[in-house]
Amino acid sequence: MRRKTLPFVSLIVLTALAGLPAAAGTVEGLPLHVKMISPGVVRVWVGDYVSSTAVCAVATRKGVVVIDTTNIPKLDQAFRKVIARELGRSDFKYLINTHGHADHVSGNGVYADCTIIAHEGVKAMMEEDFRDIPRRVQWMDESIQGQKERLASGEVKEEGKAAALEQLAYSSLVIEYLKSSPKPTFPTKTFRDKMVLDCGDVTFELYQAGGTHTRNDIFILVPQKGILFTGDTMADKWLSDTPGCLATFALRTGQPEDFPVLMRNWQALLERKDEIQHYIPGHWNGELSYEGFKARFGYAQGLLADVGALAKSNGDFSQFVTGYTLKEKFPHLVNSPGITLQGHMMSLNHLYTIFSGKTPVADELRNLFADPSTFSAGFAKLRDAVLNARGKYFVSEAELNNIGYFLLGEQKEVEASIMLFEFNAELHPGSWNASDSLAEGYYAKGDKKKALELYRKSLELNPGNDNARKLIERITKELGI
Repeated sequence: MRRKTLPFVSLIVLTALAGLPAAAGTVEGLPLHVKMISPGVVRVWVGDYVSSTAVCAVATRKGVVVIDTTNIPKLDQAFRKVIARELGRSDFKYLINTHGHADHVSGNGVYADCTIIAHEGVKAMMEEDFRDIPRRVQWMDESIQGQKERLASGEVKEEGKAAALEQLAYSSLVIEYLKSSPKPTFPTKTFRDKMVLDCGDVTFELYQAGGTHTRNDIFILVPQKGILFTGDTMADKWLSDTPGCLATFALRTGQPEDFPVLMRNWQALLERKDEIQHYIPGHWNGELSYEGFKARFGYAQGLLADVGALAKSNGDFSQFVTGYTLKEKFPHLVNSPGITLQGHMMSLNHLYTIFSGKTPVADELRNLFADPSTFSAGFAKLRDAVLNARGKYFVSEAELNNIGYFLLGEQKEVEASIMLFEFNAELHPGSWNASDSLAEGYYAKGDKKKALELYRKSLELNPGNDNARKLIERITKELGI
């Protein structure tokens, strides 16, 4: 049975919040927004709907300091002029990247005349992203074609057309850049845990925040301006229906050595709350408060302690996650922006993997997808390895179940999905859900007798499984028994 642990977010249906700064003209056909956060601090972005990066700039005695760029250098070229106009000066001195994702570093070349500062892990991430450009182009081509077809078919309702057209315009600019054979402009000054940039009248305190959004995220405190820049790590209020990079808060990218640094830095910033009036996420359509910043610290602190203890005791992960739900453990965060069932499970899986040192079976399975022609043979080898040395592997019933449904629903690989579901049921013989999912696989294959047998088993294991009850009734009628 497919559990609702992996919600998908539409890229098209967006709703802007009233009260945002009115558009100050256009850039490349997109509405331009300019907001003065405080004296000498400006925030610039494009779009009323699309979740674009908001570039910030701070005027200092030593020059203008820019926070982040976008994934479209044409926008950054225009933003640089807007920033100079708004601040009344053009002596750009520093660019700081909050992390290494393409939508925060692709415009670095626009500031090649500046010192570019970032965490030491940003360069490697940029190199990986640039190697991945051919795949991104392919994905973007398919996405743009799909957007055009939906608009042409009339599928997009009138109230959603402005958002859909803006998304298409933005996507077209992105792929134009990706097809231009771009070259990366890497940071020229890096740090690991903490760095202080003294600009005379304004100081920038840079803190490693890796382990949430990426391993190279940073927080940037500017005490003289009362501002904390948090990049894409979190938000507790969304200004559009599709928050993009801010959609999920999770501990999903770190290593054991990263998290103590993250928590130490985060705690230090919480203790300086009286110095902070503005918490600024990396995209325009998210907001963050002190309360949200503190609540997510408590959540992360709890996960690290509890999953660390589980791994140390070599406890049963599947049994642990059954009771370690948001509703039971963190009820105050249920329905809070970015706190999702998907993100919660992502955090639990990641933390248990790194703390236990076990090989995650889900990752091994994903590696097999790279070559469909060898999947069956590779899967058989992996299955035998796991069954013969269970203690060396980390197995998440829910994650294997989700991969099985990915193969069944997204990839239309029915036989492969059955292999996954059977493996999951073999590893978790007492799981009603594993039997239910396997039954669905056989039903999709057309083997209704086998599906009926498995649905009956699932119902026996869980008499409250209404899905199995309904399918048993349907299949018995279809088989005429």
